[in-house]
Amino acid sequence: MKIMIVDDESFIRMNFKTFVDWKHHGYYLVGEATNGKEALEKMEELHPDVVFLDIRMPLMDGLEVLRQLRHANHSCKVIILSSHNEFEYAQEALRLGACDYIHKPNLTQSAVFEALERVRKLVNHQPVGDHLVSLQQNMEKNRNELKTLFFRDLAVGVVRHEWEIEQKTKLYDLDLKQPNVLCIVMLIDQYDKVKERYNKGMEHLLGFSILNILQEVLHRYSELELFLMSPKELVIIKTYSGIRSMNEILEERWGLIRKIEKTLKQFLNIQVSFLISGLHTRLLDIPKAYHEAQESAEMLFYEDHSNVVVYEPGSIKEVNDKVLFTLFEQRIRKEMDEKNISSAISIVHEMFATIKEKRCLGRHATLEMCVNLHCQIQSHMKEDSGEEDYTGMQEIMSAERLEHLHLLLIRELESLQESYTDAATSSNYKIKRVIDYIHQNYSHDLTLNELAGYVGLNNSYLSRIFKEQTGSMLIPYINGYRVKKSLELLKDGKLKTYEIAEKVGFNSIDNYYISFKKIYGLPPNEYRKTGMGK
Repeated sequence: MKIMIVDDESFIRMNFKTFVDWKHHGYYLVGEATNGKEALEKMEELHPDVVFLDIRMPLMDGLEVLRQLRHANHSCKVIILSSHNEFEYAQEALRLGACDYIHKPNLTQSAVFEALERVRKLVNHQPVGDHLVSLQQNMEKNRNELKTLFFRDLAVGVVRHEWEIEQKTKLYDLDLKQPNVLCIVMLIDQYDKVKERYNKGMEHLLGFSILNILQEVLHRYSELELFLMSPKELVIIKTYSGIRSMNEILEERWGLIRKIEKTLKQFLNIQVSFLISGLHTRLLDIPKAYHEAQESAEMLFYEDHSNVVVYEPGSIKEVNDKVLFTLFEQRIRKEMDEKNISSAISIVHEMFATIKEKRCLGRHATLEMCVNLHCQIQSHMKEDSGEEDYTGMQEIMSAERLEHLHLLLIRELESLQESYTDAATSSNYKIKRVIDYIHQNYSHDLTLNELAGYVGLNNSYLSRIFKEQTGSMLIPYINGYRVKKSLELLKDGKLKTYEIAEKVGFNSIDNYYISFKKIYGLPPNEYRKTGMGK
């Protein structure tokens, strides 16, 4: 199957060409274009089967390309690339004949292959206009698939009339009512790593497992429907027609999220994030609610640890102060050229603090900047060692949070710095990094594998030099720091003991009690009663 990419941003085109092994998966990248006019000319020459088409481009936009393809009755299939502020254009593109779309902030290998697989089925088995008709002829056999297709169409705005919703509600026995309509998008964190647990070709089992488990444990919730939008994205539609109190709605919503989070951690050992829309009055507003949840992904990018973001009108501002960050890049490059790596690290810290505080650079622009800096760092690493790290680019492209990008660049700069120092200095510095990492992430599950990987050491060596330099083994040190942090919460008195244990990172109340008593001689609840040790 021949693939063509049409986008005016060189970063997107380069990303497409480099982050997928096209030939290995049976696809051939035959060409690219920077605008609609150039695209139509090359399509006549290259005859692509599938075109990834940006909506907003100079000279001729994606919608006009679709109109001309439709007029010419062109056989190629079009997958739209849309930004968070182009929702109405994406709807129009689907009406003009596009067969799928990918939200640019969620542009990943899995999203691309999922869309291509849907197109492949259409090409190999049936015409676009007949694929739903064919499924409807086998209603009983394909009921779940039809229901999912309906929900996907509803979410992206293809369903435009109340009578359609009423008809499908009866047909599929949907438990949704109005008013008080809510959309929750659940994303699998670090999806590319999670799917590696499955054998090649079996990755789809992850989505089915999640869906089946949640359908089993959420059966007590009324007025709730859920479906897979993509391998890494599950959508929950929840209505509260019988509830008028906003506090009740918020309490039930939080309980639902906590239930899902704990269930998936318990049964599949995966972590997830939630994007939550505003509350709407009609089921016909579901496309707007889904769009709001998707927009919130940009807000999630700036969060360090929180995995829940609620849509707030006006909070998403597409402001990219590229001039300011070009100056940051220049300063960092200058320090690297002069081998002042400590100064370069300080500037990187300053730069990310600015992005986080002012939110003046979106995820896409931040990724582009980090790719540029990664290439610059690698050029220095290659000069020093003759080797180049090709995995760093993949890690950057798959980063989901601003803080992850921050840590990746700091790690690369520290590796460069270590290449300029002797081994003894290097090991001391790595222990300091481990301690800093523990202090920043104590509230999460921390493992020896994770810490060793963070500083590029094997497990046994890290354990040995940590004991030599700190006098403590790793796990007791982590638990001791958690206990220390819990004192502030005990003194505050607002949380129950089991809530404090969970908040500071203990996976069970028993472990918290044991660690606390080992240090202070009393269990935490008794220690609290004594006036906090006074």
